[in-house]
Amino acid sequence: MDAARMTDNSVISIDFDAVDHNMKVVRGLVGPGVAVNVVVKADAYGLGAAKVARRLVQSGASMLTVFSPWQAEALEGVPVPVLVLQPVTKLDRGGALHSMLVSGRLHLVVHDTHHVAELIVLAHEHGVRIPVHLELDTGLARGGCAPDEAARVLLAVAASPQLALAGVMTHFSHAKGSADRCAAQMRAFDLFVDSHRALIPPECLLHAASTFAAMRGPAMHAGMVRVGLAWTGLAGDGPEDAECAEGDDFRPAVRWTSNVIHVRRIARGASIGYGWTWTARRDSVVGLVPVGYADGYPTLCAHAPGTARDQAEPARWVRIRVGDWDAEVPVIGAVNMDQICVDLTGLDHMLAALPNGGLGAEVELYGTDRASRNYLPAVAECVGVRPYELLCRMNPRIPRVAVESAQPVGRVDRALPHAAVRAAPEAP
Repeated sequence: MDAARMTDNSVISIDFDAVDHNMKVVRGLVGPGVAVNVVVKADAYGLGAAKVARRLVQSGASMLTVFSPWQAEALEGVPVPVLVLQPVTKLDRGGALHSMLVSGRLHLVVHDTHHVAELIVLAHEHGVRIPVHLELDTGLARGGCAPDEAARVLLAVAASPQLALAGVMTHFSHAKGSADRCAAQMRAFDLFVDSHRALIPPECLLHAASTFAAMRGPAMHAGMVRVGLAWTGLAGDGPEDAECAEGDDFRPAVRWTSNVIHVRRIARGASIGYGWTWTARRDSVVGLVPVGYADGYPTLCAHAPGTARDQAEPARWVRIRVGDWDAEVPVIGAVNMDQICVDLTGLDHMLAALPNGGLGAEVELYGTDRASRNYLPAVAECVGVRPYELLCRMNPRIPRVAVESAQPVGRVDRALPHAAVRAAPEAP
């Protein structure tokens, strides 16, 4: 079976060898005494949670984290516990979630004392004892509860035979940007844990660190780390205020490619696209690529660093590949719903073998070379968003293809609610 149909406008490749490698880097970073919980929220950031999660477990993940119950449902066959961050109060009997709850593989986060009471009712309804993780708010001020209420939650959980305290957790607000803020939150977390040891069983997992916090060193690791960006390999820049040698070891695992489908020549002074945001300063060769904002390719936000200078200093670049040749070229003009234009001027030596001087040339929209301007985090910085957002924006209709050693091994099914899923051979 072909990795992608000829009618597919683009393909997103997930390098499973790179995923394996990145998990080894994480394991080496935290050491043998710390568990690795891998975050696969939003269908593994749009990359296909079910298949990706199996590979992550093979590579050493001992727990997976998602946000919502339906995201957990997609992981029914993965043989490790799944932690759901969203406050859950109801689950239907029967089906995947019920099965996971009965087997003890579904772990729920408890957010306040009222939620404790709701979880006790839920446990009664399903006839189970539910593993719960208390979320202590140390400064993110999102989910979870302040220390005073968290202490009452511990008492309520300890008094209930329907609930088992499986974890105590917190969530850093400045994991990438502030060592001081991370340290302050970790001190608050440690103080709470030390003050309530009598209510925390020895087997209870303590966890706080995300990818960037884990890269800050053992003081942040506790008993388990929760890593997301690390397994994608897109955390190579590390925390903003610290040098982390481990970041250089990560291998980007995600690549998005398309092809040139039309080539035309325009005269100097001609303008392109809606609003004429780009005008040719020389006779130019323009390639048309069939992806746009409907596919998730980014437009420039009003606050993006490159907005004002996009004509003179383009913010978005792609890489053109033909055989052994490759070159970075800028995206020119407005990003449209389903197409972008790229400047192919000066690449005649590279494109001469192709019809019309470029038809069919591979266009790498997001690449794996950190030094390239189409490296996903570099694109994210230019358009003023986070790398996670660019990953999640990529449209579900674009085929996800798992590769190993640059060879496709099969489609990666995406877990979408109320939507058909592409048939695909199994990927490891």
